[in-house]
Amino acid sequence: MAKGAQEFEREFIATAAARTGHDLQSWMGIIGAAGLDKTNAIINWLKQDHGLNHMQASILTGIYLNDGQPVHDYDVLFAKLFEGKENQRPLYEVLSQHLQAGLSDVEFIPTKTYVSMEHERVFGCIKINRANLRIGLDLGDRPFDSYVQQAKGLGAMPNIGHMIEITSVADVSDELVGYVAQAAERTRPK
Repeated sequence: MAKGAQEFEREFIATAAARTGHDLQSWMGIIGAAGLDKTNAIINWLKQDHGLNHMQASILTGIYLNDGQPVHDYDVLFAKLFEGKENQRPLYEVLSQHLQAGLSDVEFIPTKTYVSMEHERVFGCIKINRANLRIGLDLGDRPFDSYVQQAKGLGAMPNIGHMIEITSVADVSDELVGYVAQAAERTRPK
């Protein structure tokens, strides 16, 4: 599997001093002293005034604008997804356990707005709402019905065109796991 954003960020943090001449803490002070607060302005300044490449500048900018904390810390991202929706955490845990039992190679990767479900490619997502979980899936041209609806409000990739809403542990069924498995299989490289 290709290196993900979390791996790039961790690797950069670990090697920042050797690659750029300053460790992460020093960079946070340098950027703060510049008085810049817009993403592109900071990135461009780091590239022009400090000779960083685009990836280095982008990673530093993201961390700086995230209060000096790694942007791709999965534990932090998961926690933020459940802020104000803590009541959905047990449902999410049951769902992810069932899905992992049926699909051993699936990764659950948090983003700022949803949990991405992927193996070699993204095939679905889980959007945590106050009233439900929406499981978005790439099911191709499968027709919509009352159970497998047209995706809405997921904030995910355009190929995620279907969704199933669940509100309780009783909704985590073999049928649901079957649809997730279908989406995963459909997006596997041939």
